[in-house]
Amino acid sequence: MIARRPITIWDEYFSQYLIPIYIALAMFAVGIVFGALAIETLTQADILSLSTYLRHFIHVETSTTPPYAGIFPPALIGNLKILGLFYVLGISVAGMPLVLVVLFFRGFVLGFTGAFLISSLHWQGIALTIIAVVLQNVFIVPALIIVSGVALGFSWQLIAARGTVGRSSLVQKFGAFTTLVVLMALVIAVGSAVEAYGSPFLIHMAARWGI
Repeated sequence: MIARRPITIWDEYFSQYLIPIYIALAMFAVGIVFGALAIETLTQADILSLSTYLRHFIHVETSTTPPYAGIFPPALIGNLKILGLFYVLGISVAGMPLVLVVLFFRGFVLGFTGAFLISSLHWQGIALTIIAVVLQNVFIVPALIIVSGVALGFSWQLIAARGTVGRSSLVQKFGAFTTLVVLMALVIAVGSAVEAYGSPFLIHMAARWGI
């Protein structure tokens, strides 16, 4: 007989937001697809210009020691700004469409970046995409999708609670949403640390191996 995992408080909490989280994930995925397809709209001159800049950037990054401590604060602040934006939009009824727009553009940027690296550098681009794009976003993207999905669900609950007796439970849901945002901020801090310390180090190591 297979033992069932006990249902936790967070299991019950996320169960009411599964559909919004799936919607957020789908919108992010659509953004990635459109970002990857956007490569086809670039002219040869655009591709050449971006490729030249990319190779120069990689050369500078791999030939000098990156200021690790200087990378972390802006990376963390930038990611926390997006998290905070989702939080603010989640507690405002009018923020639901903007959550999806921000998710789309976040996916678009990642899709475009990965597709351009791979199309410009081929197999080296694949390695660089994994190191410079995928690695930190293993932490950052799930945190943003979870918070954005819950933000969508919480906004809808605010609309549904208008004029009903369901307002009393909104305080508890607001507290749970705030706690979730704080926890995901810690996850994003880990991803930002990987972006600031892990990715530059691995890029340097890859350069030594001729990647």
